[in-house]
Amino acid sequence: MNKILFKEHYALVKRLPSDHLKLQTIIDDIRKMESGIRGENRLIEKLEELRLPGAFYILSNVQLQLGEWRVQIDCLLITDRCCIVLESKNMNDDLYFEENSDEFYKISRDGSEITYPNPYFQLMKHIRFMKAFLENYVPELKVTGAVVMTAKSSRIRQKPPHYPIFKLESIIEKILYMYNQSSSPQLSVHQIKHIEKMIRKKQSIYRYPPLCQYYRISPNDLILGVECPNCGELGMKRLQRTWNCPICKKNDRNAHHMTVQEYFWLINTTITNKEFRHFCKLDSVYSASRMLTDLNLTVHKGGAWRYYSPKKV
Repeated sequence: MNKILFKEHYALVKRLPSDHLKLQTIIDDIRKMESGIRGENRLIEKLEELRLPGAFYILSNVQLQLGEWRVQIDCLLITDRCCIVLESKNMNDDLYFEENSDEFYKISRDGSEITYPNPYFQLMKHIRFMKAFLENYVPELKVTGAVVMTAKSSRIRQKPPHYPIFKLESIIEKILYMYNQSSSPQLSVHQIKHIEKMIRKKQSIYRYPPLCQYYRISPNDLILGVECPNCGELGMKRLQRTWNCPICKKNDRNAHHMTVQEYFWLINTTITNKEFRHFCKLDSVYSASRMLTDLNLTVHKGGAWRYYSPKKV
């Protein structure tokens, strides 16, 4: 899952009862995403030390697509001699890679063993993707890569010698080695810049389904109401042309703006007047129609039916 979902996940946590069966799963996913972003940031900061003889570009959070094949690459290094895929893993404790079984697991300080998907195969998949992606542009450019363990307390206790999995502290030297070992013809500054621009242009941001669909949560489980921008409580009341919070007594004319956005994040990518009134706990059809019209949404009309969706960026 991608880091852009943080706001959506927090909105879902806020609207679930404290005893909901899926709540802890979502909180765990948020922690994993936060940990992953911290690791990616450490990697990008480390790469500021990188010096190469030729020009190069560092791209982070690269999302590309070939047909139905989608990938999200943590970091992509475009140099004049090779393309280097870097996958960041922010994992603590003792790490073990089994060559015979291809299993990857860690042993925590309390002695427990936890198995994870082997990041070596994720790296190989992304290298294959980049080879296919660059085939029509620079087929002669070598694509290689490495998995970078970014947690300071991680210890790689066991791994096959051919696994390019390294600690963060050594990654600059490993990149220099991959760069110097490349047999690709040297590209010009113009060619490298063209590749970098092309990759940025081809970025394909994956649109996740609304989170209730993703986690298989019934929308009926959600806590309804407009959130107070001042105190964060759900359940503001509509009084004339403003929303009033019964807890902190603050008024806000536009408090429903974020509530509609949360509806799109959590329930559906379209909303009707009736759905808006239900989610915001609003009675007036007229008020709901006026508020939806003022939200600068795309209006879809079909006979007597009318619904709204976010405008495409």
